Amino acid sequence: MMAVNQPSSMLKNISRLLRAFVLYLVAAQWSMCAPAQPLRISAWYWLNSAPREEWDGDFRNMAKLGFTHAALCWGLNAAAWTLRADDTRYALESCRRAGLGAYLIVWHPVHNSLPRRPEFQQVDVMGRLRFSFDTFNPKWRASQWKQYLQRLATLYVREPAFAGYIFDDSFGIGPVNTISGLEGTSAERIISYGEDDRSRFGKAPPKEQSDPLWAVWTETRAAWWKDWARDTNRFIREVDRNPRHEIYLEDGEYVLSDEARNATGVDFGRVAKPFDAVGAYTVARWDGTPDSSQRAAEQTRRVLVKTRAAIGPDKKIIYTFWAGNILELRTAGPAKYPTFEQIRDICEAALKFGIRHLDMYGYRIGDFIVTDENWPLKRPPASGPYPLTDPFPHKYLYDRPELHERLQEYLHALRGRTGKRTVR
Repeated sequence: MMAVNQPSSMLKNISRLLRAFVLYLVAAQWSMCAPAQPLRISAWYWLNSAPREEWDGDFRNMAKLGFTHAALCWGLNAAAWTLRADDTRYALESCRRAGLGAYLIVWHPVHNSLPRRPEFQQVDVMGRLRFSFDTFNPKWRASQWKQYLQRLATLYVREPAFAGYIFDDSFGIGPVNTISGLEGTSAERIISYGEDDRSRFGKAPPKEQSDPLWAVWTETRAAWWKDWARDTNRFIREVDRNPRHEIYLEDGEYVLSDEARNATGVDFGRVAKPFDAVGAYTVARWDGTPDSSQRAAEQTRRVLVKTRAAIGPDKKIIYTFWAGNILELRTAGPAKYPTFEQIRDICEAALKFGIRHLDMYGYRIGDFIVTDENWPLKRPPASGPYPLTDPFPHKYLYDRPELHERLQEYLHALRGRTGKRTVR
């Protein structure tokens, strides 16, 4: 069996490499003749990582550094936009005063406070309800999902600073893969075995990848993910018809792998089609070794080639990378990495690829790891004072002033490159 499969696997790999190389050449030719789009440079900002009275100063500082946009988030509760509308409008107006556009992170599959109903929740392989929603369920999408998205769009569509919608870690892959390094272990939690899944599959879904039906199950879920993407975009555009308000889909770089598709059914190229922009974010692991920066820049190039190969030559890529160092995030004392030079090297690698929207995680971020027990206490509630998320002192851009002077000079210089396109 192994002797039969190895040549087939080799041919598939060669085919993928050739396809990526062709897309690389097409995009390079396009980058030489297409008019340059204004460069966008954004950074993530958790509103509940700071008191409201500090937002104005933070957004002014972001603009001073050279950022054009903020990616705003209610940390630990992505659905808080429909609960805390007054605070959100204040934040958007604060961004406008600072000269920033603002994207809203409107979805995270786990960290949201949308009411749970058993018929709309995932069911694990043992028949137990999970906390996450069964996004494959068309009745859930046509009711609760549609209501949430359209309520959100109605609230903010006319805000001058509003720039778009971000769907973060949409497939439940990113956090496990990029934070703990346990590649693929989050796959099980986005496979549901509820009555709706069984009914629409037509038989009991397979529970092991060794099952002969697994390939059919994978393809079925790939089609269901495409349905989710279609409905998600359609629901928003029924309310928000402004093409300048981008609908952006992202997950960790693992989403591009064959392993992810086989385990989860996520075919990134297919699910990305309805969205205006897509991305696979990277988390570099900087250390004191001489090739640390080189590895991070190569990771950027590799992920962008794979992203372009998956989505084709025309879809916009927003490239998000961590501007913090995962290896130092929970260590004592200020972070040593990334240095300014390391941030610059990643930006340059992305720009040479033709990227026109650089996105950094992040400017001011709270702790994203919570337990089932303390999450209800830490997430922003519907009204009243919101609890501040636990900070990461001196780990992100907000309070690493040693980066600011050179970063400001560099980012403003980048924004001056509006009349040029670089060839990869």
